[in-house]
Amino acid sequence: MVISDAFELLATLPDESVDLVITDPPYESLQLHRSRGTTTRLTTNWFTTVPDARLPELLASVYRVLRRDRHFYLFCDEVTADVIKQQQGVGAGRLPNGARPCEAGFVYWKEVLWGKTTLDGARIRGGTGYHYRAASERILFFEKGKRPLIDLGIPDVLLAARSTVTGPAVKPNAVVRTLLLQSSTAGELVVDPFCGTGVVGVEARAHGRRFLLGDIDLAYLDASLAGVAPPGVAKRVADGIDPIAPPDLEELASAADEVREAAEAAGWLEGDAGTPELAELLRIRPREREAAVRRSLRAPPGPEEPPLLRAWRAWALSGRRIS
Repeated sequence: MVISDAFELLATLPDESVDLVITDPPYESLQLHRSRGTTTRLTTNWFTTVPDARLPELLASVYRVLRRDRHFYLFCDEVTADVIKQQQGVGAGRLPNGARPCEAGFVYWKEVLWGKTTLDGARIRGGTGYHYRAASERILFFEKGKRPLIDLGIPDVLLAARSTVTGPAVKPNAVVRTLLLQSSTAGELVVDPFCGTGVVGVEARAHGRRFLLGDIDLAYLDASLAGVAPPGVAKRVADGIDPIAPPDLEELASAADEVREAAEAAGWLEGDAGTPELAELLRIRPREREAAVRRSLRAPPGPEEPPLLRAWRAWALSGRRIS
């Protein structure tokens, strides 16, 4: 597991060294939803998106590192699916086997759908939008060479509830597990360069696959992966510390002495004045600030820190939200 830009991570891998890629890049169309305020994905967990113009580079990089007769799954929305198909020249023309060739070298098979159910799995949950509610997400299925799926009876609609794990756009373990088991075998190497909470790694390890995960931000890393996290990355909640969310940053200067002491130790206050780090956080809209606050607090607690700051750090690595 590495802290790395996805493109830089892929560039370090040798040709044909990977057996499966499953990933969910932060696609550009999220900016559209963000401007309209129509997606909860962008409220408290905002992150930098990958421009559409770089998607061909992503597919070319994945194609280069994949061994022959391997698969690639890319989670995206309808808008990004259309963009990728246009960029890759995917049209009506098909190969004799029904697949469609891509500019990057893959063949494109189809969109697998993740149908989002209620938590109990009893029904499809209501989604967003006003022209039939969006209750599904696309998973573009690409192939390099020819590799049969493990179970030919699995349908192309995978039903699963949205994950309850804290983090931006977390994918359900059940969906990732199906893709992993369909397209890899024990001992093979699975890569996710936009790993987020690391669900691909969790499922890969549980089923005997090797894995390589990368992301520019590991603030939401699953606790079960703490042992393989890079040095210096905080490991979820420290034992014996009750997580406490920090107060509104706008109110720090007038807060109680205990809060001000913790804020100074965190590097947010110097006396009565805010620091440049606090100013950077305050530039982010409050509804989109939580992920940045978590990143600011994710360093492991020091031995002499105020107890309240240690509680804030524990919150930053927990599943709790700012209320």
